[in-house]
Amino acid sequence: MGKPATNCRNCLFFKVHDSYEYLEYCINLREVVVLSDEKTPCPQFKEVTFEDLKEILSNEGFLYCVSCGEYIHFEELEKHLGKHTVIRGHFVDDVTSEESSVAD
Repeated sequence: MGKPATNCRNCLFFKVHDSYEYLEYCINLREVVVLSDEKTPCPQFKEVTFEDLKEILSNEGFLYCVSCGEYIHFEELEKHLGKHTVIRGHFVDDVTSEESSVAD
C-alpha cells in the first residue's frame, strides 16, 4: 500500500466520522478521538494491507477513499492503493443531524 506516514488513518481499525473528517472512531478502542498531526497511533495500531482491504470488501461490499471522498468497490481498489488513504468506511453519528438547520 505504498508508504504513507504512520497515523491512525493507515490503521485497520480506523473509521472516519460521516460529517467531520477530523473525528475518527477506533473500532479496537471503541472510542471517538480527534485526529491531529500530533496524535500518534495507539499500541493496537495495525497498518492496513491489501489483504485486509480485500477481506473488508468481501464482508462489507465497499471501502471509502478518504483522499477522494468517495466509496469504492473492488474494481476501483487498485487505482487508489498507494496513492490514497483507503479505509473501511464511515461511522455514523446519530445526533449529527441535530446540528443541521431546518429548511422550510
